[in-house]
Amino acid sequence: MSYVHRTIVITAAKAARAADLCAQLAGPPGSGMFTTALNATGTGTATHYISAGMIEEQFAAVLSDPGVMQGACTSAGISITLAECTALLAAADISSEPPFVALARMGLMLKQETI
Repeated sequence: MSYVHRTIVITAAKAARAADLCAQLAGPPGSGMFTTALNATGTGTATHYISAGMIEEQFAAVLSDPGVMQGACTSAGISITLAECTALLAAADISSEPPFVALARMGLMLKQETI
């Protein structure tokens, strides 16, 4: 198996669905994705969520094309439309950049927890 690094930033509105799909498609390695909240100021409401690390090349391919994503979902028994796959990928910034480089480019920062 070959692995590649990906940093994935997704809008807050799509984060739960993206996390669910990643867990279903990638199994245990895909569980727990998109739990780190982001926004432009570091305080207030999360506007995005991030997940970064090594993923299988096969999974990276799923994240690169809505048709490939829909095919993988269908093969896994997940009901999803091509339009939903297209919307999910449009709501995501997927790169091979280190996480903080991607965040700087996007004008986002980690949301600080209030104690």
